[in-house]
Amino acid sequence: MTKLRIVALGVVAAIASSAAIADEPPTGSRLGSHLEKPGVSMTDRDQAEGAKRMAQCIYNRKTSLARQALLASTKEYAEAATQSLMGEVQCFGAVFANDMVEERHVTYPTDILRGMLAEAALGRLDDNAKGLEALPLQKIYQRPWFAITGRNVSVDEMGACIADTNPDGIFTLTRTRPMSADENVAFGNLMPSLGKCLRAGVKLQASRPALRAALAEALFQRTNAPELSTVATTETASEAAKN
Repeated sequence: MTKLRIVALGVVAAIASSAAIADEPPTGSRLGSHLEKPGVSMTDRDQAEGAKRMAQCIYNRKTSLARQALLASTKEYAEAATQSLMGEVQCFGAVFANDMVEERHVTYPTDILRGMLAEAALGRLDDNAKGLEALPLQKIYQRPWFAITGRNVSVDEMGACIADTNPDGIFTLTRTRPMSADENVAFGNLMPSLGKCLRAGVKLQASRPALRAALAEALFQRTNAPELSTVATTETASEAAKN
């Protein structure tokens, strides 16, 4: 699984779901000390929420690169843009920062990073995301961005299906805090859509953060290329009329 390493200055950041966190010596102090300082003890929920905030910071600081990674036309372009996201990101005033930690190394699985960046983008597109029409269920879902994400194609197909048929459900999910009671409710409300949209014979094997990331990206992709969903709906209507 591909992972990214991002250095966050002035913030303690973490990523849930198989991400590694390593403390680094402080970048400097008035005494010139380079001794390691103790980190902040965080619960799983703290880590997940910190990861979400960190992704928001990355998107805000490097919006153009983040959008290039999400909207790239080829896997090579997506990887190049994602690679450019790596490096130092200053996130002053974010959660979990204190005077004991000046630098953290954070690794993100690529599929989860994409989903978190998509959530950050959706946070700026509230009206567009909320105003999407719920479309009829299609037999087949094919999108060019499936080849870019690195996920199993059945997961992205399911995500595209739910983004078409229940966009408000995904939007509500992205507005919840990770690993919260509200997130549990949002996932529960999406269960009927998951059942309808998962390809027959396919067993969903994805962690909660990975599933949330896949759904968020699917909704982001629809907001940026709504014509793909419209074309699919039109083609299905034409086929039905012939029969």
